[in-house]
Amino acid sequence: MIIGNKVVIRQYELGDEKYLYKWWNNGAMMEHATFPYGLMNSQEAIRQQVQKEMEKNELFPEGKKFIVCTKGDMKPIGEMNYGGWNKRNRICEFGIKICEVDEQGKGYGEDALAHFIDYMFRNLNLIKIELTTMNDNKRAQTFYKKLGFKEIGIIRKGCYDSRSGDNSDVMYMDLLREEWDESKKNFKLNYPENNLWI
Repeated sequence: MIIGNKVVIRQYELGDEKYLYKWWNNGAMMEHATFPYGLMNSQEAIRQQVQKEMEKNELFPEGKKFIVCTKGDMKPIGEMNYGGWNKRNRICEFGIKICEVDEQGKGYGEDALAHFIDYMFRNLNLIKIELTTMNDNKRAQTFYKKLGFKEIGIIRKGCYDSRSGDNSDVMYMDLLREEWDESKKNFKLNYPENNLWI
């Protein structure tokens, strides 16, 4: 687990499908990711995805998914993941979403992401973390900039957008390791002995 100041980031467990089913099929929650009707996945299909994720036996697979919980009571409030880990080029992507609406705006996302970014740089031997957001998702872009991410450019018509029925522009951002080493001074990280996977 990664133990932050406000959150604990843990691996998937059986039973998480009930949370993911609720979150992934919420059109209002998924609209910014271009799914205004949600993902329309059954709970059983999601349970199978959770099972498959749990069966990964590599210490550091090319991609992995996690649940974000509040630290005090281990209540699941969101999800995060990394993917596309390129071991040769030492780059990776990530995603995060605080899915419980009443828990948004309380600093959980910032705490989770600061600790997760630090974990990725330390343990995946990265030189860079990349991400993309829909170009109109200004809230996310502001959040990522606070963590040190830079706007690199626009991928024109880079993603099919079911909100409009056409492809929309995507913002590409990245964060270099040396930039994180500077940015992380602005965050109180819960270091480092306790941040072990168990």
